[in-house]
Order: sequence, then C-alpha cells, then structure tokens
Amino acid sequence: MPEGYEDVCAEQAVVEGGLLGVKVGGEPVVLSRVGGQIYAIGGICTHKPASLEEGTIEGGSVRCPRHGGCFDIRTGEAVRPPATRAVPTYEVKVEGGRVLVGRRAG
Repeated sequence: MPEGYEDVCAEQAVVEGGLLGVKVGGEPVVLSRVGGQIYAIGGICTHKPASLEEGTIEGGSVRCPRHGGCFDIRTGEAVRPPATRAVPTYEVKVEGGRVLVGRRAG
C-alpha cells in the first residue's frame, strides 16, 4: 500500500451514484463513484453539521440531507446554498480491488 494511504473498502462497495461513509485518520469521509471514477470528500456539511453520507448524488454533486446545500464531488466546492464553504477532498487510488484514500488533496 502506498505510504500515507488507508485501505477503506472493497472497490465494489462504491457503487455508481451512491454514497459510502468511511473513516480516514479518524475523520468522516464520503466516497462516491461518478462516471466510473471514485471520489472522496469530507463527510460533514460545512453549513450546519450533518452527515453527507445520508445525502444524495445529483449529477456530480452531493446534496446535504439537512438543508439541501450541494458540494461538487470532484472539487469539494460548495455549489448550492446554503452551503458556501468547500468540504475537503482526498486522494483516491484503487489497487487490487481495494479503495485506498490518502491525505487531503484540498
């Protein structure tokens, strides 16, 4: 396994258009597969604390279940109010059928 990465789940556990919550370094992170690519973002909404794992995927955005703010799954940027601050993004690698999540990318 590459240094600085954590093995978080099997690749097949991350389904297209779904959300999967994991922990990376003790922090909540949400994984999603969009267009065949797996992405990882911080798992807590920056508007009001709520688990993004319980949200939905709309296009390439994660919609918070609490107030409807949306975050771009690729960049973490807030793309719909009331969210205005980005969530962190994480580096993702897939090796041997396992999803590895690394340090914060942004």
